[in-house]
Amino acid sequence: MTFPKAPRALCFLAVLTAGPGVLPAHAAETDPYDGAWHGSITPYGWLPGVTAKLRYSYQGSEVRDETDHDILDKLSGALMIAGDARKGDWGIYGDLDWVKFDNEKGRFRSVGGERVGGDVTLDTRSGLKGGFVTLAGLYSLSHGPEGNIDLLFGGRYLWLKGNLGWNFGFAGNRFGIAESGHLARNTHVTDALIGIRGRWTPGGGPWFFPYYADIGAGGSDLTSQLALGAGYAFHWGDVSLAWRYVTYRRDDDSFLERVSMMGPAIGLTWHF
Repeated sequence: MTFPKAPRALCFLAVLTAGPGVLPAHAAETDPYDGAWHGSITPYGWLPGVTAKLRYSYQGSEVRDETDHDILDKLSGALMIAGDARKGDWGIYGDLDWVKFDNEKGRFRSVGGERVGGDVTLDTRSGLKGGFVTLAGLYSLSHGPEGNIDLLFGGRYLWLKGNLGWNFGFAGNRFGIAESGHLARNTHVTDALIGIRGRWTPGGGPWFFPYYADIGAGGSDLTSQLALGAGYAFHWGDVSLAWRYVTYRRDDDSFLERVSMMGPAIGLTWHF
């Protein structure tokens, strides 16, 4: 889905959401460790900037594209929702993220070993869209009036599609490249991961500080996610603001060399 550029930030902020994994929150009147089933659902808005290094094939050669980091200008769509359920010390957690970036200014780095700088002689545009799904089990390491911490163990699946278009301001034959063109490629990556998630509630009051961290590998050489924020608990749920960072890295010759997404998340969590 897409949003008009002018009200885009307002659309996201109005959703009032929370970064995934950072809200294992519970209403003050409910004990989620009483042995009965409890859960939460969190639609959330995340405003990430993206930094990506991608590889394409062109006329038997390798083309590398490097996008710029920009939080709002190029973000054209997003859909995000997370939730958990637990019974006693054990639980399950899930998170779905989908984002789309259009008209990123890219850097046409190399073709057949010839470096081509992304300066005024080039006009390159990158499109990037994809998503990832995290599914994990939970086990409570500690919980009490001033917070809780869960061990998280499971996996994350990433799907990513990139498009690179160019229109050179000079005769492309100098480098054996057509003056204009378009490349597209996608990848699917599955990783195992382990991490922690929880919250610190000083004095057991309504203010709390949620946190989340995981690390994994498998289809990628490394993936990790970090989130830290602050929130306020009501009897029906929580409102929080967090900063979230997700990264992937592969050291082989695959399409995905590295992608990082970082930015604020604002949100609302309901409990049941």
